[in-house]
Parts: sequence; C-alpha cells; structure tokens
Amino acid sequence: MAARTSSGDYLGSPPQPTCEEEANRLWRKRKIFVYEEDDEEEEDVNYQVPLPLYGGDDGGDDEEEEVGENVKPIGDVVRVSGVGESRRKHFNAFEAADGVCYELEDTVMVVPDEQNVNGKPSVAVIKDITATQDGRVTVTGQRFYRLEVAENENGEKWESSESRELFYSFDKTEFPADAVMHKCRVHFIPPNKEVPRAKDHPGFIVRKVYDSKYKEITELVDAGYDECKQQEINVLVKKTIAEIPHLALTD
Repeated sequence: MAARTSSGDYLGSPPQPTCEEEANRLWRKRKIFVYEEDDEEEEDVNYQVPLPLYGGDDGGDDEEEEVGENVKPIGDVVRVSGVGESRRKHFNAFEAADGVCYELEDTVMVVPDEQNVNGKPSVAVIKDITATQDGRVTVTGQRFYRLEVAENENGEKWESSESRELFYSFDKTEFPADAVMHKCRVHFIPPNKEVPRAKDHPGFIVRKVYDSKYKEITELVDAGYDECKQQEINVLVKKTIAEIPHLALTD
C-alpha cells in the first residue's frame, strides 16, 4: 500500500513499533552482519534518523581516534582529489576494525549522531571512500529516509502499512568509515507489485523516492527524473527482480 501523510488521505495503517535497545546494543558492540534468509532480527533494526553530517575536526575523544585508526582502505588508489591539506585519495573498498570489508554500492546502516541521545541508525548506499592526509577514512553515502523523519510541505510525517519501508533519495552525506555498523538489504519494489513477505525476503523495502528540497515523494518509475537518475533507479529495480524473480510476474 502507498504511503500517506498523517492528516492526508488514508492509505495504510501506522508503522509497527520496533526495538531500539537491540540496535543500540549492536552499535556498542560494533557487530557486523548481513541479513540472511532466516534472519529473525530484521525488524529489530528498522529505524531511521537523518545521517549525521560529520565535517572537519569535531574534537573527538581518544577512543574515537583509536577506532578510526583501525579502519583502512583496500586496494589501489582509483583517483586523487584536492590539493594540500585537502588532498584525498579515493578507493573502491575499506576494511573495518573487525576485518569486515565494505565496497562501493554496499547498503549499510550508520550510527546516529552521538549528540542525539535518542538517535537511531540510518541507512545509506556507499558511493565514495576516501582517505585524508592524516589517514582518516571517510565515506560518502547516498541516504535513505525513514518515513517518520521525512516531512511533506506541511511539516507532516509520512506513514505506511509497511514498518520496513524506506524512501530512496538522491541526497548524499559524509561520515567516518568507523560509523558504519553493518551491511543490510534493501529491495526496490516496482509500482503495482506485491511486497514480498519479510520472512521470505528480509530487509528494507523501497517504493518511493523522497525529494528533501521540495518535500515530495514520487514513484520509482517517474517521467520527471533526468536520464541519469532514472537509469540509477532502473538498475536497482532490476537487481531486486533478479533476487526476487516473481516480482517480474506479479501485477
């Protein structure tokens, strides 16, 4: 069922409550995992808040310094940008402190801003991986929005009958590589297709695209996108159909 605003036309029941404590526990332990077909905890990490915008030296403590130093880029330098102190090397992958490797286009959950005591993990696609002159590894992520934080033009929240639904967006943000919690699955469901059961295909689902500037949502397949953006979405939808073939058959 499609999303609605809290005071708009009814299109579904409110999202089901989730377990914040488990997500916070996963972050504290830096537990890294990918949802498997029999994963029963998928619902437990279904949260969304704006991704923290990390920029420059924020005066972090010694523990944060140690964690960051344990993250390292992998492979050859693919390009170099900037000059002087702003010079950065770009890579296709990095290795986390526990040895887990992350690559471009991986979908991951990201730790919330520590200043937000009630913060919940965000979701993003890794689009760029860079290393600064002092060795810090940074990730640029293309973010997803959870419906409870995405607002319409009236300042209202969006709602859905699917508690695991996210909005895709073309917004990007930068954060330290050690803020990545773990990988996760996101299924891009074409219009008029039935959402697969979470038990059969665990992970988040995306059916709409959110424009944070104009505070609007549009279908995944929309004539208003430019060619590059529509091609980007088409690739994601085709990837989902390859993983869930019956989507190509259902109406």
